Amino acid sequence: MSTKGEILRHPVNGSQEQTWDGFSWPGFLFGVIWLLVKGLYGHFLINLVLVIVTAGFAAPIVWIVYGFIGNGAHKSSLLKKGYLTENQWASKNVAAATQLQPAFAAQKDQVTQLLELAELRDKGVLTEQEFSQQKTKLLNT
Repeated sequence: MSTKGEILRHPVNGSQEQTWDGFSWPGFLFGVIWLLVKGLYGHFLINLVLVIVTAGFAAPIVWIVYGFIGNGAHKSSLLKKGYLTENQWASKNVAAATQLQPAFAAQKDQVTQLLELAELRDKGVLTEQEFSQQKTKLLNT
């Protein structure tokens, strides 16, 4: 019996693929056609040649074999194509957010400093010229 496995995500386009664990009924019932649909082209070609050479006698064997190993072969193929598991996807997003955090902090700090300068100007502590100089200095850093 097959059960839902992991959802794999592609890091570039974000597409998702549901994987399955256990016996692959589509692999068993549709054999080489299922291999072609799932993008397992190497498996497809080998098994197609095997079925042709044996005049179709190997077809039931192919169906049984891919009933048992089909889901694993599909998941392995997706991982080789660069798909990420949920844990890898989450850690990649955390790493990206961590890298962006200092840039956001610097921008926030700059905005805070500009607001403080404007407040000092409004209170009369800084002249308009001093405010402009400090603002230019702050924005150029």
